[in-house]
Amino acid sequence: MEAARETFWNIPHWGEIAQYVLGGLTVAVFLAGLYWRFSRWRRGRPEPWRQPIVDRLKDLVKYGLFQGRLTTSDPYAAVMHLAIFWSMVVLAIGTAVATVDWDVTRLLFGFQFLRGGVYYLFELVLDLFGVLLLVGLLMALFRRYLVRPRSLRMSDCPRDRWNSAFLLGVLLVIGATGFLVEGLRIEEGFRAAERARQGAALDKADQAGVRNVSAAAWAPVGLGVAKLVSPLSSEALRGLHHALWWVHALAAFVFIGSVPFTKAFHLISSPLNIFLADRASRDRLASREASGVRTLTDFTWKQLLEIDACTWCGKCLDACPMGESGLPHPTCSIIQRLQLMLDRATSWTQPAASRATALQSPIVAANGSAGACAAGCEPQEGPVPAEDLWSCCMCRACEVRCPVLIEHPRIIVDLRRHLVDQGRVDEGLQDALTAFQRYGNSFGQSARKRPEWTKPLDFKLKDARKEEVEYLWFVGDYASYDQRAQEVTRAIAKALHRGGVDMGLLFEKEQNAGNDVRRIGEEGLFAMLREKNCKELAKAKYRKLLTSDPHTYNTLKNEYQAERPSGDGNGPDAIPPVPVLHYTELLDDLIRQGKLQPKRLDLVATYHDPCYLGRFNGVYDAPRRVLAALGVTLVEMPRNRANSFCCGAGGGRIWMKDTPGVEERPAENRVKEALELPGVQCLVVACPKDLVMFQDAVKTVGAERRLRVADLGELVLEALECGAAGPGGAAAEGGATSPLPADGRGASGQGGESRPGSAPSLASNPSPAERE
Repeated sequence: MEAARETFWNIPHWGEIAQYVLGGLTVAVFLAGLYWRFSRWRRGRPEPWRQPIVDRLKDLVKYGLFQGRLTTSDPYAAVMHLAIFWSMVVLAIGTAVATVDWDVTRLLFGFQFLRGGVYYLFELVLDLFGVLLLVGLLMALFRRYLVRPRSLRMSDCPRDRWNSAFLLGVLLVIGATGFLVEGLRIEEGFRAAERARQGAALDKADQAGVRNVSAAAWAPVGLGVAKLVSPLSSEALRGLHHALWWVHALAAFVFIGSVPFTKAFHLISSPLNIFLADRASRDRLASREASGVRTLTDFTWKQLLEIDACTWCGKCLDACPMGESGLPHPTCSIIQRLQLMLDRATSWTQPAASRATALQSPIVAANGSAGACAAGCEPQEGPVPAEDLWSCCMCRACEVRCPVLIEHPRIIVDLRRHLVDQGRVDEGLQDALTAFQRYGNSFGQSARKRPEWTKPLDFKLKDARKEEVEYLWFVGDYASYDQRAQEVTRAIAKALHRGGVDMGLLFEKEQNAGNDVRRIGEEGLFAMLREKNCKELAKAKYRKLLTSDPHTYNTLKNEYQAERPSGDGNGPDAIPPVPVLHYTELLDDLIRQGKLQPKRLDLVATYHDPCYLGRFNGVYDAPRRVLAALGVTLVEMPRNRANSFCCGAGGGRIWMKDTPGVEERPAENRVKEALELPGVQCLVVACPKDLVMFQDAVKTVGAERRLRVADLGELVLEALECGAAGPGGAAAEGGATSPLPADGRGASGQGGESRPGSAPSLASNPSPAERE
């Protein structure tokens, strides 16, 4: 007798009917919940799809099906999620296949395909993935309730606590009862087979049990359970089987019906958000009304989906530099707060009038309000405090770490735009914005002073508006006006000049590119700056754009050029598509081509990846190749490349005073990380804002004599001025040279801008918060 699957073994006819009725009701509740969820997103504004569907499918497979973000940042969580997700997928498919086998092919065509060898394999696969489900769930319980990593502690709240407990609990019940039901059925089958050998009459259930005895070996877990329950009587076995079968079925119905209303919905919303994410636009902001977002319905439908897709995993909070600074509510908690607001504004338990009012209520707390809600609500509930929005550095660490690809900065910028429109701006930011509008730079200095950094040079830089050049160097504000950054700018110019680079400037006609202006939320001012710069660039004759400022690099590359997929780069305020290079990329090319042959430096250093060069644009290797060519021993900080820790200057933070409650500024945290590395003498940067922030932080932590902060361009010039080098950058006769004195004190560049053997003085430079 060939083994075949018996779906309703030991279940009376009324049980079969009840199971189908409850199943239908569950599906109805599930579909009603889906409609409710989708209707929430439809309240948002339109947003077009731009990314090709093939790229979307690749992202879905990489980040949705195989947890691409977690595999590198949190391997334990990745294994845990993969175990739970794939076991649920396989078990759901198995249930569907069994339903078709029993209710379709058996009834309509009179045969079952789950029989014989196919059935044996089917049983084995389901048993293995059932074990995988239980392992994943136990890993989740261990991580959430015993280990409690920082990411979970920071995102903890009562609502998420019970939600997670319910989800894990109901899945554990489903997995455990599934094996118990299987083991009871197998043991009763053994007994029925024994009765058959003794010639006893068998009922229908006994016959099915005998028929499936041969399949027991292919269900190893069920077989083990069968041995455990063997002391029970047949009557007890059948009674217990019947009861646990209903527990298993009801738990499954409860889970399916609860999916749209609980945290389990991320099984749908997360893959959907990953599939719909516009990865092509991650490095730029789309144009939007200057008034920004005031209420939930001002968001686009895609942003509302993102808010819904948040799983409260805490990865963004763990990555946020302001979270490391000790703020009680790091910037990324805004997404959680918005999700709670959306839940309350669309809850079925609220009257229609209350829901309508909540949807049109201001998202950001009024002036003087801490954003708290009524007594008894969640800690993250209530309007978003404006201070939370302004604490964001726009570094994208949260977005890069988010497993479901939520675009936190875009949401925050839209909320900031409304605050700017209402005049609710930090005093330091307001001064900087005024300076941008009047002078085209944040320093409030005359445009005529912008090219003054070139005066000490012993060669002339071309005016790209009058002479054709290969590279038009868009210098940037800090590189042009800040005294310490000017030293770096001159060092870069000298190094490029030695490499025979044909370069020119816009001189006094250059204005701030507007990267941080836009991320502050001043869309109108950004448009004005871009239009003015594009008009001057249109008059210039060049083949490539060069910049030493990663913030400018990102804007020129992603937000100035025509024919951008977002459509916000077309028109008179756009430039034709041309290559845009950061100076580290050009130095790398010159060294590899042999046009620069630096001498090797006896130096142990660590390198800080600038946010707008690394995370935004993926430039990680060029600076490291340059350091290798200089002979520098590179010791990587634990947080490097895409996981680099922000200096705290972006998003307008460099012009703001420290947020109340900050225990340690991000730059100080980063400097301390560098100081913990063995033997490191120098913190190498490739961004003028990083230079300013870290110089100030080194003073604050009292490490001026222990750690030098130097730009990569300075080190290149030092290596070039140490003496001639052999082919490929080999050190000339005389051996390696160290830019540091024997006592370990930092030395600045040796191009005449500061005293050799001493750290550059910051006495004439105010701290970033005081600069304006």
